[in-house]
Amino acid sequence: MSIVDRVFESCLNQLQTVLSQEKPAIEAAGELIADAISRDQVITMFGSGHSTFIARDAYWRAGGLAPVVVIPDPLGGDAERLEGFAAIMLGHYRLEPGGVMVIISNSGINAFPVEMALEAKARGLKVVAITSRQHSSQVPPRHSSGKKLMDLADVVIDTHGVPGDASVALPESGLRVGATSTVVGAAIVQAIMSHAAESLEKRGVKPPVIVSSNLPEGDANNKILAEKYRDKMVRYEVPTVDAVLK
Repeated sequence: MSIVDRVFESCLNQLQTVLSQEKPAIEAAGELIADAISRDQVITMFGSGHSTFIARDAYWRAGGLAPVVVIPDPLGGDAERLEGFAAIMLGHYRLEPGGVMVIISNSGINAFPVEMALEAKARGLKVVAITSRQHSSQVPPRHSSGKKLMDLADVVIDTHGVPGDASVALPESGLRVGATSTVVGAAIVQAIMSHAAESLEKRGVKPPVIVSSNLPEGDANNKILAEKYRDKMVRYEVPTVDAVLK
């Protein structure tokens, strides 16, 4: 079996494991999101380092839900272990009680995602974690609280990724390649959002689904959604002088 075969086999096996074991958690996350959207609230996504790519996969894309805000990682993972940084970042965002924050962290041990969860809970948000339980269980936390992301979330979705993420060993050196967290994490995010959309439809609420702008009906559909959620989807709010001085 070639290494290409092995990488694909690893991803497919992991996806099948997630489907068979994490479906209830994925559906629970989708229900939380449907609840929030039915109350006209937004969904906040966060991931630091490479996890930011998974978070962004939920933002304003074809087949996705419109009221999604992504909190970027401005330092590309360099601040993952820095305590206090999450509170500073969230000071620029409007987080309303009853909303939902989805936090993606494969290891779930670093200060940045852990503090995002702590701050979100303190503000009355529900937290959904997408993380590897196996990896998180085998390494110590890097936050002074002693907590890991999976300890704080209302719903935990296990990616079933191996510790270190890379799933395939090279035959000569034994070095591991073929990281799976992005592929599996993105699939989980799309499954969550799809369940939320279906749940809204079952409740008699038209789900705010974005249509590809490359389809004839896309622009008109998306313009309506943009106008509806524009005020709630301010991604970066400049604080007032008073807020800074406090």
